[in-house]
Amino acid sequence: MDRLVVKAPSGTYTVSFGPAIWREAAQLASAYSQVLVVSDTNVAPLYAERLPFQVLELWPGEESKSLEMVAALVDDWARRGLDRFSLVIALGGGVIGDLVGFAASIYRRGIDYVQIPTTLVAQVDSGIGGKTGVNTAWGKNLVGTFYQPRAVFVDPSVLETLPEREITGGLGEVLKYGVVQDGKLFAQVSRDISAFYQLDLEVAAPVIRRCVEIKAEIVAADERDLGLRHILNHGHTFGHALERAGGFSFYHHGEAVLLGMLLEARLAHLLRLLSREDLVKIEAGLRRVPLEYRFSHLDKGEVLSALQQDKKNKQGRISFILPRQIGSVEEVLLSLEEVEGYWDEVIRA
Repeated sequence: MDRLVVKAPSGTYTVSFGPAIWREAAQLASAYSQVLVVSDTNVAPLYAERLPFQVLELWPGEESKSLEMVAALVDDWARRGLDRFSLVIALGGGVIGDLVGFAASIYRRGIDYVQIPTTLVAQVDSGIGGKTGVNTAWGKNLVGTFYQPRAVFVDPSVLETLPEREITGGLGEVLKYGVVQDGKLFAQVSRDISAFYQLDLEVAAPVIRRCVEIKAEIVAADERDLGLRHILNHGHTFGHALERAGGFSFYHHGEAVLLGMLLEARLAHLLRLLSREDLVKIEAGLRRVPLEYRFSHLDKGEVLSALQQDKKNKQGRISFILPRQIGSVEEVLLSLEEVEGYWDEVIRA
């Protein structure tokens, strides 16, 4: 069993990798008074039987990340008699992880939860680090907490049941780690894109572990997203705006991050932060992922309105994490008028 330790200021926990994680998760859970697996109707039929506990299945999709669903969850847990010494297991992708983590953080003022991420996005990013949250009409993840899991269990082999679109979305987060922290990782993943679609675990598993390693180092240094952790928002300012403009249904999260990375690399070049050479490399690497990189269908007003509502904004200015080179980024604050001025160049075909 391969393990990696996340040393967050609020608590240390282990991320375990490999096919034996199911047994280890069950062993950890056996110490609790009651255990509930929370999953969705896509994932539960595939993997819930590997865990010998009761299962609650939710409707899949971003629409479930709502305050209404949080209320339904805590009511369900109360009816089941879950107490402060109970454990909930989030079995699924980022939606399940964010939702269950948030509900766990507020139920009885906080009960333990475990993450078993089953999508590439969740395995490399959202399942680690303790960010929880739900969406509102005003923005994505606008309500949430920082609440670290008791443990995280990653079995890369479950990715074989993912549709191609989920692999595409996951590659957005993987490539993000390369741009913000590890140029060699960006080059390798760009070169080996096909290995992820073929589920070549000799390639994919070490990449997943490297992404978790980067995330763990950043969370240890800045758990509450007050400084260094901001770099992980690269691609997310435009990305979240695209998600919101699409009603949280047109784009999957990772797809929006990929598109956001492209837009933000172009913006960095226009601001003379990023060289033409690195812009070309970033665009070429991103375009190896099979996704339609076009923006003519976007409603400019809707995207700009979403940017204004971004929770990362500071003093009325929009916060972007822009690349200076592949492997290094910095925060740049721009007014809405400045972003609008660059709009036509940023969304060019």
